[in-house]
Amino acid sequence: MTYPVKASQVEQGFYYTKTGTPGWLRLIVHRHGDAVVYAEFTGLNQCWASTIARWTGAKHTQIEAARLFPKEVADIARQGSAKLDRNTRIGGQPAKLVRDLLADATNSEGFCTDLVDEHLFRTWWRATMDELIETGKLDGSNRGHALRLWTTARKRDKIFGVRLPKMPDFTVQAHGLIEALLVHELICEEGRQSDGRMVYRVTDEGHATGMKSLVPRMNRAAAEALLEEVLARVERINRDGELLHYVTEVRVFGSYLTHSDDLGDLDVAIKMERRRIAGEWVKAAQALADKSGRTLSFFHRLTFPETEVRRRIKRRLSRISLHDTSELDENPQMGGKTVYTFTPPANQP
Repeated sequence: MTYPVKASQVEQGFYYTKTGTPGWLRLIVHRHGDAVVYAEFTGLNQCWASTIARWTGAKHTQIEAARLFPKEVADIARQGSAKLDRNTRIGGQPAKLVRDLLADATNSEGFCTDLVDEHLFRTWWRATMDELIETGKLDGSNRGHALRLWTTARKRDKIFGVRLPKMPDFTVQAHGLIEALLVHELICEEGRQSDGRMVYRVTDEGHATGMKSLVPRMNRAAAEALLEEVLARVERINRDGELLHYVTEVRVFGSYLTHSDDLGDLDVAIKMERRRIAGEWVKAAQALADKSGRTLSFFHRLTFPETEVRRRIKRRLSRISLHDTSELDENPQMGGKTVYTFTPPANQP
């Protein structure tokens, strides 16, 4: 048919948005109450039936859709095979949540929607803590502690004296994600418990998806550029008179030393040496930590000089796996190639 539909008429089938204007095809794969799960060229998503009705200019049978929009139908069909990377969304949820859920569910004999709800809640909790930190309402140094409090978070209205936003109801999201996982054949229905709840099991494809790394692979040219950036940062660290350590050696190891053009993390090992300073080391370390403006424990103030060097090397470089050269010295089978050395100046205090 080629006339707008009402929300009550939205069901499984093909819907084209805004007949006569640029739009695209969507396939409704499931409806649960007022929520629908649909597939389009970007993947599986979910929304309200009323939203679909508002978008829709025409509804088509599969034969009509294949005749009128062959490319769009082919694109939608390809979404039936889930390829998980960091930009993928399944059932409207980010790849990391899907990967972690499947990995968690793999370790059980079956799971119900409460496990999905738990993962949705933990993702919301993490995002909420980060938002409170970004807006200055929560001290960033408390992030780790705050994240560990998620197990009791449903009973809280405040954290560290800061009022929490209202927790959303994850029912629709959980149902939409389960339907998307079923469509992608990452899970399957196993049966019902005595209380009527459906039990799901992770499929072989789901097992494999749950073990995937979300860090994108890189070619050798990208790895070489990444190493150049690391060495440039090391040079800046050694020129910064406020820091309390020099980086005296950098080694690379792992897949970088092979002939492969398909690389994962760039494995880097560094050796640090304390700078000789005028005065007490403990006081200098604490002063450097205090200058950062962070609220740190006594122990973390003492170790801050080393931590800061590592942070400056690795900051925003997710593909760097940073180690100590001592790890390579203690495990010769790991290999390693020195790509940088530095001799501290003799005239330091």
